[in-house]
Amino acid sequence: MGNLSQATREIMWNISNGKVIYILCALSVSIFGYGVYQRILSWKKGKPDDERLSNPAYRLFFTIKELILQKSVRESRFPAIFHSFIFYSFIVLLITTSIIALDYDFGTSLFKGCVYIFFTVAAEIAGVLILVGVLMAAKRRYIDKPETLETGFADTLALLLLALIVVTGFVAEGVRISVAGDMWQMFSPVGRWTSSLFSNLSVQQGEALHKNVWWFHTILVFGWIAVIPYTKFFHLVLLPANIFFSKMKPAGELSRVDIEKMMESEDFDEENFNVGLDTVSDFTWKQRLDFDACVSCGRCEEVCPAFMAGQPLSPKRFIADLKNLVQKTDSSNWELANRPEIIGNAVEEISLWHCRTCMACTQVCPAFITHVDTFVDIRRNQVVMKGEIPPEAGRCLKTMQSTGNPFGAQTQRVDFIKTLDVKIVDPDESCEVLYWIGCLTTFDPEKNKIAEDIIKLLKKCNVDVGVLGGGEICCGEPARVIGDEHTFQTAVKSQIEELDKRNFKTLLTSCPHCFNTLKNEYPQFDGKYNVVHHSVFLSDMINSGKLKAIDKIKDTITYHDPCYLGRYQKIFDQPRKVIDAVGHKKVQEMENHREKSLCCGGGGGHLWMDYKEGERINSLRVKQAQEKGADIIATSCPFCIQMLTDGLKMTDLDEDIKVEDIASLLLKSL
Repeated sequence: MGNLSQATREIMWNISNGKVIYILCALSVSIFGYGVYQRILSWKKGKPDDERLSNPAYRLFFTIKELILQKSVRESRFPAIFHSFIFYSFIVLLITTSIIALDYDFGTSLFKGCVYIFFTVAAEIAGVLILVGVLMAAKRRYIDKPETLETGFADTLALLLLALIVVTGFVAEGVRISVAGDMWQMFSPVGRWTSSLFSNLSVQQGEALHKNVWWFHTILVFGWIAVIPYTKFFHLVLLPANIFFSKMKPAGELSRVDIEKMMESEDFDEENFNVGLDTVSDFTWKQRLDFDACVSCGRCEEVCPAFMAGQPLSPKRFIADLKNLVQKTDSSNWELANRPEIIGNAVEEISLWHCRTCMACTQVCPAFITHVDTFVDIRRNQVVMKGEIPPEAGRCLKTMQSTGNPFGAQTQRVDFIKTLDVKIVDPDESCEVLYWIGCLTTFDPEKNKIAEDIIKLLKKCNVDVGVLGGGEICCGEPARVIGDEHTFQTAVKSQIEELDKRNFKTLLTSCPHCFNTLKNEYPQFDGKYNVVHHSVFLSDMINSGKLKAIDKIKDTITYHDPCYLGRYQKIFDQPRKVIDAVGHKKVQEMENHREKSLCCGGGGGHLWMDYKEGERINSLRVKQAQEKGADIIATSCPFCIQMLTDGLKMTDLDEDIKVEDIASLLLKSL
């Protein structure tokens, strides 16, 4: 073996007319650039979305971190493996090619010694891993054939092109080693093995074969670059772009449409007044980018509770159909007034109402597409502008508008609060913790116990706690997720006025839906409070020693993560700490838990809607609890308690399994 510091090889061996490469490069980049330009023109047709342009430095950091760590991609194990093989290997090959190009074009001597050895070995490994990744991807598409993954000619062509680029590269290298020899061939094990296949070629035959294969490989590479914007390969550009412009606000903060301000504006035009998404012209540029970034990987379908239950909703199809409508409209040059409506041309109205806003689709999307926000935007238009709404949801909203809550007379709230051992905080009065009880906990006698137990626990900790009394109405969350923005904003402004009249340090709530709205959406209206969920508060009390479980619960307990507490707020550990403190055994986790928790089926206004299509989502969930041998399903959301209790009754498991709030379990154990 020679001096390793001299290790290198001749660049562009046996290749003449090197200037042709520059012509091919210019041609491919031009075709690539034109394709990107066409997509940018499409995005620019969208409405402004200034929030996506905020804090560029952090966005760049976040994008680089996501691209390097591939956290979203790794959510699904088998696809994550082959995607990582291909992605990271292409990075290695790109760096290696760039070093060679610098030496050839600018006369540097980088591809030598340790750099040559490292990148030669790395490129060999990268090529092999790409082939392995392609084979794994092919196995998934053509052998495993998951129902959520669609495979077409474009997918087959993409895999073949990747494989051909790598194989022709190895063949060209093998022929070179066979004909010209290479004293450093031990660092090119694949090329060395490939060279043995051509050992019988004469020098003339070898040089001719090498030249033909090398140019074929080069044309494939530049051809691949050229077609990127016109194929699924465009996700190499679109995904980083969509990550950079992704939603930086809290997951539960929907965009605000200030209806009152719009109507009071001097240039208010009643004829052109619009709320939500009606036609293609209503999409923002970011929503258009979302549609293009989707690669139809099917991960959203795999986790969508409605799709799992056989209901007429597919988040993948939702985005794909919107994309098709945008492309069809753009190519047809529709006049603004005649553009087709979204409902009926891309989205069936029935599927619109099956979304539970659980955020599972957005959680797993490697392209960072915000499905839920778009769903709610379309609902807004259906409800506010067209008055189209499911009958049960309509009754809920009418009750909210007339009584201030979705359940009934406000006097019932006042009567219930009188039974609680807690002070009512009037305007200009103070307390340390103001407990926001929430409507479902107040109006459902079976949920009254949650409020009663929480107040007892707070008093055991000597917490100065109070409630709003009759001043509390619905926070507005049901109206917002159903799409009635006007009713939502009316409720918000009313409650901010009430809250601002009191003095308190902490706004405590036991409902994740109220928690999300008060914490993440009230600030849009200048209602900024220290909002804490009771699972976090109780966990802190246990950690501080103020609450100590003595009588351990011996039943087997499993914990159901509410969507609006888990995926929305990333609160997973604190509820489990409470259960670990009171339970005789550790929490028995269901198949779907933490980030991958299965929705109870009650989100998105479905506590007030009852569709009969498919299987009940809450039935699917309680069966998972049964599989773990659970005696108790603990949770920290009154919505989930309602849905899971109903699920147990429908599956005849209500005699074997009970549903309880973590606060009630904690109180029992003291």
